[in-house]
Amino acid sequence: MDYRAIPDEHETAFDDVLVYAFSPERGPDYEPEGPDRPASFQPRGLYEDDGGDRDDPATETLAAVCGYYDFSARIRGGIRDVAGVSAVASPPEMRRRGLVRDLLGHVHRELRDADVAFAALWPFEYSFYRRLGYERIGEYARIEVAPEALASACPDPAGAFERLDADAWPRLDAVYDEWAGDEFRLDRGEGWWRHRVFESWETDPYVYGWTDGDRGDSLRGYLVYTIRDEDGSDGRALTVNEFAARDREARRQLLRFCRDHDSQVERVRFTGPADTRLFDDLDDPQAAETEIRPGPMARVVDVESALAAIEYPADLETTLVFDVRDDSCEWNDDRFRLRVADGRGTVDRVADADAEVVLDIGALARLVVGSHSANRLVELGAVDTEGEATQPALAAAFPPTNPFLREGF
Repeated sequence: MDYRAIPDEHETAFDDVLVYAFSPERGPDYEPEGPDRPASFQPRGLYEDDGGDRDDPATETLAAVCGYYDFSARIRGGIRDVAGVSAVASPPEMRRRGLVRDLLGHVHRELRDADVAFAALWPFEYSFYRRLGYERIGEYARIEVAPEALASACPDPAGAFERLDADAWPRLDAVYDEWAGDEFRLDRGEGWWRHRVFESWETDPYVYGWTDGDRGDSLRGYLVYTIRDEDGSDGRALTVNEFAARDREARRQLLRFCRDHDSQVERVRFTGPADTRLFDDLDDPQAAETEIRPGPMARVVDVESALAAIEYPADLETTLVFDVRDDSCEWNDDRFRLRVADGRGTVDRVADADAEVVLDIGALARLVVGSHSANRLVELGAVDTEGEATQPALAAAFPPTNPFLREGF
């Protein structure tokens, strides 16, 4: 098998594999019409070594494909490079041969060589990617409510709403930077705003912003949403993909905007971090149906780089020896000594040292990203510690951070 970047002349073959994998009901002759991919997307493939001509797509066989986005995310005190893995697929005649595992192995090696220490994805099946070293790093809340039930949360009309197009992305980005303060939030560029916020594979969303007339024309909040009938449901739903507010007044005005669709939709749907609630806003808290769902997965691509990149509590001094198990990336399957002082960590390989912390690469991702505390991971049996002082030291070095990834990819 030959691993390499997908050239422009092979884009149709790449899309054919994706269409069959994710939309087989559309048939073999379906030509996808969707948003342009941002420049940050890097398509990759495994080619069958069957003597094909690289310059002639018709003579080469794509055995498995994927891609990754070059992202930057907030992880423990700073902005870190993260690869957003996506579009993982293989044609049916190539399945059950371990090709996706091989493909992602090449991707992880490429990322390591490029000094990218973290990768994340939204899985089609959690157990599949867990075998490849990924682990779930959070949850999200999905809330459904009838629009009229929002009335008690709505203020008197104030300010003004305006519909925005993609050229307004810098104004939206300023609100996003102030609003999205979660760990693991992504830094967005113009391409992401244009091709992933304002465009969609199915229905391009509406984007409206709210301005407070007393503060000029600066946006105080915005919504990104779609309205559509859904199979098996009663009537239309207004699905809010992004509900961004700089302050409480902006949030209440955005709720008013949703409420004012009561003549058009039967329900409004919100998504957000797992602690998102409407209960305190509504006269009837039972009107809001709240469901917690599992979130994205992440993995540490390179243990040394990840442990050395993040920040630690400034007043902590400690040393821990990790025995890391990684069946997919052999360079991580080793023992590492982490020394923490002055908020920074230094890492060395110490194959002969006695292990104090034993864990697999997925548990390490949870620990480093902060989705699970050290005590919780020990409770789950995902981390074993040796010595009475080790677990408290591990908990002090890696306090939980409650990461939340808003983007789908």
